[in-house]
Amino acid sequence: MVVSGLCFLGACGGRGGLPPELPPRVKGPDGREYLLLDRGPYKGFYDQWGRLQRLEYDSNKDGKPDYIAHHDGEKSPHLLEVDEDFDGLTDRWEEYDPAGRLTKVGLSRRHTGSPDLWITPGPGDLPALKEYDENGDMRVDRRELFRAGLIVKVEIDSDNNDKIDRWQDWSTGRLSSEGLDTNGDGKPDRRVIYGEKGRVLKLEPISGE
Repeated sequence: MVVSGLCFLGACGGRGGLPPELPPRVKGPDGREYLLLDRGPYKGFYDQWGRLQRLEYDSNKDGKPDYIAHHDGEKSPHLLEVDEDFDGLTDRWEEYDPAGRLTKVGLSRRHTGSPDLWITPGPGDLPALKEYDENGDMRVDRRELFRAGLIVKVEIDSDNNDKIDRWQDWSTGRLSSEGLDTNGDGKPDRRVIYGEKGRVLKLEPISGE
């Protein structure tokens, strides 16, 4: 099974009728053992059954992979990691569904090797949702919702307790109102109404919510 899988990918060569040699076994960054198919800048990591688990590509030939495609035995990758500035840290994460469609993109704005911005694409590849980690704790504390590429709502966790406490309405093309949770129950109890230039026009209680 291993031999047939790797032969299909060109790992086998003629040995006068003898069985082909298996690629060397190496330990991956996750501590698991893989069969390594080394093709210069391309390196394929296979399990014992010959199923592709990870494919690495070193585009600038510095000995470090800049693209890592996670296949986990599937034909198409479900995750692609990209080191855009060649510093050895991942800057971009692309998630795909089984049909190969892009479902989410993660970006490291601070170049820490961890994502702090996640973008979910919508129709026409325009953003439908952006999620931000503003304080580097790997948890979302700001969400921006889009319609036809334009921002319509913003949700903010201003005190970093994993609960949204500010709800902004941008559906008119500007900030028109904002709901506030002042008692920590996870629901808005005050509403701020804004004018066209961002000036506060009114602060009113919200009842029954």
